[in-house]
Amino acid sequence: MKPLLSCGSSGNCRSLPGSLAAMHNLTKLNLSHNRIVHIPTCVYSMKGLVFLHLACNRLETIADQIQDLVNLKILIVEGNSIHTLPKTLCFLESLELLNVDFNDLQNVPMELYLLSRLGRLACHPMDKGLHIIHNPLLKPIQEVLQGGLSALYNYLKPT
Repeated sequence: MKPLLSCGSSGNCRSLPGSLAAMHNLTKLNLSHNRIVHIPTCVYSMKGLVFLHLACNRLETIADQIQDLVNLKILIVEGNSIHTLPKTLCFLESLELLNVDFNDLQNVPMELYLLSRLGRLACHPMDKGLHIIHNPLLKPIQEVLQGGLSALYNYLKPT
């Protein structure tokens, strides 16, 4: 059985004890449907994380330390108030699913094209890929997204 830590669905969790940073072998962490404003610092020490679920919280940012989670394959932060994605998120080469739907994103980092394992723009919640369409994006424009992930990456890549 793989290690899993869940904060529960009571919606009362606002932070985590720093002692959880010692959980280096934890592979799945579900902190969804709570009142978390910032990703707890101890989460960035959990190097074994493959799955991080932070949907429906009160996040406005993701810290640059997200790049420390080098084994992360699934990151779900939908239903928050995230305004911008850090460039360091684009260095997570193992990422296969990134769900940032229903946030306040107006643009994406130019380096997003580095996330080659995302594979496609995804619509169904269970699909791997990039979930991004439900945001007030100004850049890239919605027409680019209609062309799929390859059109988005071509738009973002430096010429």
